[in-house]
Amino acid sequence: MGTPQIINKKLVKDINDNCWIDGYFSYTDKDWEKYRKRCKLSTFSSNQSFKKIFEELQKNKIVYLYQSKQFNIYLKKTTDTDICLVEEKQLEGECAISPTKFIITMFIESSSKIINQLIVYYNEDYGSDMAQVTLDFYIDKQLNIWLFEHLLVEEGASATLWQHYKINTKGKFNLLDEIKCQFENGGLKLVCKNKNFKNK
Repeated sequence: MGTPQIINKKLVKDINDNCWIDGYFSYTDKDWEKYRKRCKLSTFSSNQSFKKIFEELQKNKIVYLYQSKQFNIYLKKTTDTDICLVEEKQLEGECAISPTKFIITMFIESSSKIINQLIVYYNEDYGSDMAQVTLDFYIDKQLNIWLFEHLLVEEGASATLWQHYKINTKGKFNLLDEIKCQFENGGLKLVCKNKNFKNK
């Protein structure tokens, strides 16, 4: 359930190699058509079951994904409010910079108590700055979870985080594999590092 395209970690390199735009304002319709073909991010879509769940979460409902005698797993919307990024800069009681952030958190409960939680989705929109940060997820029937964070700006899109978790029999999120990317050299170069935890 979620966005199945994110399972393959090769997606990180593919997005970072093919989703950058040279000359955003000079792009023609043909340029955009070519961009959509080469950038797989533009073809992302969640499966139908997740779209229904997303609608339920927007209504502040809890959605159970898994239930057993040992533990239950459910999704819950944890915020969709405007968040002050720079608290000191206030304008008539509102944030000078206030992105809208929609967050979905996965909770694991045992004996009616929350024993673990993990943010699995967010969409942070900076509006006038034409910047958007999104975390997508996918969970399979074996309780594997994949997370994929990507940044969208005028110059295109880049992948900044890919993670693979497995929920163990005790209800713990075990991180198995991770790729983290960050801009270095004054924001000119995107450097990605892969850490594999499966053999540790």
